[in-house]
Amino acid sequence: MSEILIEQPSEMSVPVQEIELNKTYTHMLSNCGFDCLSPQVIQQIFKDGRAFSHFIEPWLAEKYPLNHVTGCKKYDHTSKSDESILYDQKTFTARGCNIKPSNMIGEGRKFDEEIFKEKASKLIYIIVSNINFPEIKVKFVRGTELLVKYPGGKIPSKHFEEFFN
Repeated sequence: MSEILIEQPSEMSVPVQEIELNKTYTHMLSNCGFDCLSPQVIQQIFKDGRAFSHFIEPWLAEKYPLNHVTGCKKYDHTSKSDESILYDQKTFTARGCNIKPSNMIGEGRKFDEEIFKEKASKLIYIIVSNINFPEIKVKFVRGTELLVKYPGGKIPSKHFEEFFN
């Protein structure tokens, strides 16, 4: 039976004062629960990027110098020091990471490459891996850099190690 690990006091248990782009931050989440649900059930739920994003977005604003923007906006966070700096959180799951706008992903939705590239060029993406939940990896990357490397808007799962190293 696997147990959720408790984060021991470390440099990553205190908020990060300044965001460094292209650096991988690793966190071990603790205190993850919901009443009578077992740690195994919680882990499975949080490995689903749709459920995970509802929790990780406000969590990021507690751990990093970010303001969380609630609701379905064109971005998820702004910088606490300069609100013109925009961030969008995307989850890297076992299936990879789709950096396309959410309204362009899913059945019946249409991908508009021009709008995607215009939006991505204005953002810094916060790529969060939940693959090894409760351990998560966080990386801040300019959208312009991701467009060069992943012009189709998808980071394949086979690039996990390369991306976070």
